[in-house]
Amino acid sequence: MDKRALDRITAFTDAAVAIALTLLVLPLVDIAHGGSGPVSALLREHDDDIIAFLLSFFVIMAFWRGHRRLYDRLAGVDETLLSLNVLWLLGIVFLPVPTAVLTFEGDSQRAAAVLYLLNLLFVALMNAGMVGWISLHPRLLDPERTSPMRHHLRRSVVLCGVIGIVTLLAIPFGPTALILLAALPVGQAIGERLDRRLGRDRSG
Repeated sequence: MDKRALDRITAFTDAAVAIALTLLVLPLVDIAHGGSGPVSALLREHDDDIIAFLLSFFVIMAFWRGHRRLYDRLAGVDETLLSLNVLWLLGIVFLPVPTAVLTFEGDSQRAAAVLYLLNLLFVALMNAGMVGWISLHPRLLDPERTSPMRHHLRRSVVLCGVIGIVTLLAIPFGPTALILLAALPVGQAIGERLDRRLGRDRSG
């Protein structure tokens, strides 16, 4: 596929991500319409819904930013990469469902947290699949973007590893384990520092 096809795929992906973000906020709109009494009481009563919305909003934005950084390096796509991108989008647009389930009360909270994290793990694995495929097929890369793919590979591996560990911890600890998702930026920062250090070692 040529550059114009790549631009259309990127535009479609951006639109699908925007729709997923819109779906995230709809439950809050319903709460606002159905609520009565002071705003502060409404916020206190539905603080879990707001937290779940914010968590998923920033998670989707983080995935989208990584996707944009990756696709900005491409000169084109092939059918395999297109299929992986479609699966990545499947995980993104499904995320509002486990986000809504996450705020249910009762014994289902642990299962809801595991479902939410499995959804994130699926998206991370599809991202890793795209990175791996591009690494194996450098003809897809823009020749003017000559920086190596290893930092994308390292980030994707760290991302899958952290989400996998948090998913296992959610089995005994439930939604409490979601706090550990805060380790994702830390893990990515460590990966970037390792990249810079290894780059200096090779150049030396």
